[in-house]
Amino acid sequence: MAYKLLAINIDALQWQNRGRVMKSTKEAIRYVHKKQVAICFYSNRELALVKKAAKSLHPQSCLIAHGGAYVSSESDKPVFIQRINEDVAYEIVQFLESFDCRLTLSNENFSVSNRGRLPKTLVKRNVWQRTQRFLYSQYFVDSLAEHLFEERISPLSMQVTFFRPSEREEAVQALNNMFHELSFTKKGRDEVVISASNVSKWNSILYLADRMDIHRSEIAVIGANEDDEQAVREAGIGIAMGDAPLNIKKAANWVTRKKEEGGVHYVIKELFRKQRRVETEEVNKFE
Repeated sequence: MAYKLLAINIDALQWQNRGRVMKSTKEAIRYVHKKQVAICFYSNRELALVKKAAKSLHPQSCLIAHGGAYVSSESDKPVFIQRINEDVAYEIVQFLESFDCRLTLSNENFSVSNRGRLPKTLVKRNVWQRTQRFLYSQYFVDSLAEHLFEERISPLSMQVTFFRPSEREEAVQALNNMFHELSFTKKGRDEVVISASNVSKWNSILYLADRMDIHRSEIAVIGANEDDEQAVREAGIGIAMGDAPLNIKKAANWVTRKKEEGGVHYVIKELFRKQRRVETEEVNKFE
C-alpha cells in the first residue's frame, strides 16, 4: 500500500533546547515530502503551538489544532472551524464553577481561565518565541462566568481539570444530559476536553484527506496520546510511539521507538523506504 498522507501528533516529536526540533526528524520529514506525500501535524493544543511545530519542520503542511476544531490547508488558510456556541459556553461555565476545577476556554488567538488555585497576582501570561514577536496570550480571571457575561466567547475547545478527580464523573454525566450538541472526552484521571459534537482529530484528518482525494487506506497516522486511539485504529496504518499509552499501542499496526530514541524519524524512514520498494515491484510487474 502506498501512503499519500502522513499525520503526526506534535507530541510525538523530540525537541532540543530552545524549541528546536531534532535534525534527524527534519531530514525524515524532508525525505517523505520528496515522495509527494502530504504532511499534517495535529494536536489538542492551541493553533499557535501547532504552527510553531510545523514551521520548524515543514511550513507547507496541513494543521489540525484544538483536537480537530480548527483545520488549515497547506497554504495556511483555515478550511474548517467548529466552535462552541457562546451561550452554551456561558452555561457550561456557570455549571462548572460550582466544582473545584480549573476551566480554560481556548480559541485561535488566546485562552482565558479561571484563576482557581493560581496566585491572585496572575492576570495575563504571554507565550513568546524568539523568532516571532508574539505567539499566544493566556488570561486569568477570578470568575469566568462574570468575564463571559461581559465579553462573550465562542471557544474552539474547553479544558477542565478537576482538583477532586472523584467529581469528574458526576460533572460529565450531568453535562452529557444537558448538552447533546457537545462532545466530552476524558483524559487521565482528572481532565475533560469539551468540543462541538463530532469534532475529533480523526474526523479532521479524514476531512483533509477527502479534500485531497486520498482514501483512508492511504493515510498513515503517528499517535502519542490517549485520545489518538481512533485515528491510530482507523488509519490505513496506525503507528504508536514507544512511550504512548497502552490503548494506543493496542490499536496500532506498528509500535515504533520512544520519543527520545527518535521514534518518528525511525518509523518514517522505514515505512516509506518499504513503500518505495513496493512501488518499484508494482512497476516491474507491468514492464
